[in-house]
Amino acid sequence: MRVSFVGAGQIGAPMSERLLAAGHEVTVYARRAEVRKHFARLGAAVTDSLAEAAEGADSVHLALYSDEQLAEVTLGEANSGAGGLVSALGPDALLISHTTGSPATIRRIADAGNGHVVDAPFSGGADDVLAGHLTVMLGGAPDDVARARETVGAYADPMVEIGALGSALVVKLVNNALFAANIQLVAQAEQIANDLGVDTPTLARVIQESSGASYVMGLIAMMGSTATLVDAAGHYMRKDIDVVREVVDGLGVNLGILSTVLDDGPAHFEAR
Repeated sequence: MRVSFVGAGQIGAPMSERLLAAGHEVTVYARRAEVRKHFARLGAAVTDSLAEAAEGADSVHLALYSDEQLAEVTLGEANSGAGGLVSALGPDALLISHTTGSPATIRRIADAGNGHVVDAPFSGGADDVLAGHLTVMLGGAPDDVARARETVGAYADPMVEIGALGSALVVKLVNNALFAANIQLVAQAEQIANDLGVDTPTLARVIQESSGASYVMGLIAMMGSTATLVDAAGHYMRKDIDVVREVVDGLGVNLGILSTVLDDGPAHFEAR
């Protein structure tokens, strides 16, 4: 299958490499010359033109940092709808977005283009991509989701079909809200234990063998402290919390206790 990839960064680069290894005909769009050289050595076609990336592609994968970047790349300068990726896609080309953002943005992109769009947010990191075990959520029309599985499967297992376009982003945002809230709770637990004379590695090791075990505490056991985790993931959490709040405010949804726990989230992430 002819696949183009936009956003070959920390996650997108190994995704592109897995697509190549799976035998797909891959074109990598990159502004940086060193990225283009890397993928050219691996046998990919490379370009710094979005129009060239879209030309003849069966599917285009995007792994961009933010909603703003996604809108700029797909819809064009100042979201005008002119000059963006969607204007260059063929009538049957499928756009697959791995970017965590607002469901409203992904629907706007579908409305501006040929309508064949799948939101495919993920949970995991580069190591999961390289191992082929990234968790990817899929939202979109059934036929589009079925097509997306053909290429996303190069690096994803499991692939979880959620529902209509935008629904996968809803699940991803809820997941990230829970993750951020869990970090806050674990940070408080760590502080209490430290104040009472128990070091973080001991606390994490015991908690992970007890009823209070959690994915976040497992990360703390591996990384050594909440501060280390926040140093690694804090900027992503701040971005995603902002998206969660923007989406729920726009829909008039009450986050309940999650809102209370998250209130100090960005401030705590900055402080660490």
